[in-house]
Amino acid sequence: MTPMPFSSDPRKAKRKKNMMMTRNTTPRALGLVLGATTGLMSAVPALALEYGPFTAEISVEIENDTVVDASDPALEISDTYATIEAAIAMAIGTSSSLNLGLTFEPIIDATRDRAFEDHGLYAEEFYFNHDFGAAEIILGKFNPAFGVAWDEAPGVFGTDFAEDYQLTEQIGGAVLIPFDIGASNNYLSVALFNADRSILSKSLGRRRGQNSLPVGGVGNTSGPESIAVSLNGEIGETTYNIGVQNLARGAGDTHDQTGAVIGMAHTYDLGRPVALLAEMAYFTDFGGTSASARYGTVGLAAPFGPVTMSAVYTNRDIEGARTDHLATLAGEVELATNLFASLGYRYGFEDGDETHTIGTVIAYQF
Repeated sequence: MTPMPFSSDPRKAKRKKNMMMTRNTTPRALGLVLGATTGLMSAVPALALEYGPFTAEISVEIENDTVVDASDPALEISDTYATIEAAIAMAIGTSSSLNLGLTFEPIIDATRDRAFEDHGLYAEEFYFNHDFGAAEIILGKFNPAFGVAWDEAPGVFGTDFAEDYQLTEQIGGAVLIPFDIGASNNYLSVALFNADRSILSKSLGRRRGQNSLPVGGVGNTSGPESIAVSLNGEIGETTYNIGVQNLARGAGDTHDQTGAVIGMAHTYDLGRPVALLAEMAYFTDFGGTSASARYGTVGLAAPFGPVTMSAVYTNRDIEGARTDHLATLAGEVELATNLFASLGYRYGFEDGDETHTIGTVIAYQF
């Protein structure tokens, strides 16, 4: 995955969330806001481990990505790595919880053939949540809601471009307000934040240094000057998400980044359930520069016997650069209880280079 200047921490490699899990440890409203389409686009069920006030979910993935052909031979590399995620919650009474999200993955992108190298462990989230009934609050380090394609696009490589605008590792607070449209549940999320510069921005193993103001990047400010507002929910059988953001300029930036996103997901009965996801995002002053950026993602998933097939197309159009294209095809099958395997193909046209990649994933969740 190609790092983009949007990232609040340019030292962090892009995530690869191939087989998603719905985190039951996540607060009720936040779970819908961050994963409104999980039930449509993912085959992996959510399981939890419980011990007293503690609840935990853990997923383990082993993946190999091999660029089998490229217009630039230097891009033809193979990368084998692990991704381990743990979502841990400690209940505090009946309405509050302390939540920790840990991630173990490669900290830097591969530039040569490698196998299980450059891995680091870091805290992606660490926040307090309280449910007042009429609203929920989140305080601490969290991932503000903005779009869902970065998490929900199906397949091994379906999220690659949309991850450019994912908001991760921010410190601040959010209010989540539920409301009903007919019999459906919907939520408004308002988050105020800045990039994490605490000790939690470090990693163990392959180290990334503590984030600081001189590193720069939109959202990396001395206080919570950035805001994201999202509306997520469902109308009948269709889930939707609408969001706007303003990320304050950091060191070296010339502009604040402003963005908007709109998306939907729906499952059609065409003899077999066919799930459709579509999302568009637009940004002005992308990455703190004067350039605009546009993203469009369309994904399909449908079962064929024991295999869930999926396809995704995404384009990325950043002003002043050539339009990038991503097309993927993948199949996923359950080998045993909670053990899944995926095989995916990725065609990429990025920065004028063409690549053809084969990816394989073994995932276990417990």
